[in-house]
Amino acid sequence: MKLAVGTDKGLLIYKQAKNSEWVLADIHFIGMPIGTFHADKNQHWWVAINHKHWGPKVYVSANMGKTFTEVNSPKFHTDSPFTLKSIWTIKSQSIGPVHRIHIGTEPAALFYSDDLGKSWNEMNGLSNHPSRSNWQGGGKGSNSPFLHTLLTNPENEEHLIIGISCAGVFQTYDGGMTWQPNNTGLKAFFLPNSESVVGHDPHTICQSKINPNILWQQNHCGIYRSNDHGKTWQDLTDQKGKAVYGFAMAIAEDNDSEAWVIPAQSDHLRIPHEQKLAVYYTKDAGQNWESLENGLPNPAFDLVLRDAMDIMGNALVFGTNNGNLYISMDKGQHWTTISQNLSAVRSVTLFL
Repeated sequence: MKLAVGTDKGLLIYKQAKNSEWVLADIHFIGMPIGTFHADKNQHWWVAINHKHWGPKVYVSANMGKTFTEVNSPKFHTDSPFTLKSIWTIKSQSIGPVHRIHIGTEPAALFYSDDLGKSWNEMNGLSNHPSRSNWQGGGKGSNSPFLHTLLTNPENEEHLIIGISCAGVFQTYDGGMTWQPNNTGLKAFFLPNSESVVGHDPHTICQSKINPNILWQQNHCGIYRSNDHGKTWQDLTDQKGKAVYGFAMAIAEDNDSEAWVIPAQSDHLRIPHEQKLAVYYTKDAGQNWESLENGLPNPAFDLVLRDAMDIMGNALVFGTNNGNLYISMDKGQHWTTISQNLSAVRSVTLFL
């Protein structure tokens, strides 16, 4: 098992040693702000770098990080009012014999390539969606909405689910030609109409590996679950008021009633509750939440960003905006520190 950690100062690769300790194996793109990392089924490593001066760049390695090659970055059409600001997600999908790469961007758009990044196609049905004028900036001081989550349906290659901050959850059943908002049941207390069709802020969305119909969402206003591929959502927010606001989420690979979140105190006070860094866990689909903090520091002032938590088997890992990296090999019951000396962690990825 390997661990890729995307930070504001480079991409770090950790490996598990024979004594079960995690050791730093390599660093790529030292000093560069990593936007996202993705290891596809062909063992290609995809990396986005959001340069402050040179704009977004995309790199791929066909030899598991020994060398990287820059490929073309997606571009909006010449007559588009948008200019690419940053890349938020890279995902892959099998379309028959074709190995497709998707990229989600800011301003919010979805691009795909069927030739390993030589050329990109924009899904215009999303970019030109009728509700676009109601989309809002999604944070980090930006006034542009951004597309940070993409989920595919293993049973239907034409079916895609995306998360946009701030617009909400959208789905297409025709390969991206048309898109429908699916935010029924969600709340958006920051809008004049909390149950608006669009304008929601899904911080992250997770999909069950054993039942693709089941989705979990860490929303700006709470925690939600869907049993119908996101068409409707049920509020599972912690009734004790702890597991409410946050960005990162993980669900168990073998049990979609198990989920973990790392909440902040509130949207305006983005520090852990009572300055105790804790992971909150439910084993009964959100009916009850318990704090898992054995091995985590107290006091702490860390925030965990939307892609900075991942799970594989019993291994659960997260990184923080303060450069701290923690892992549990028993689903959060005990935590160990990998590093407390990194730059801000944007993403963590466990992979083989």
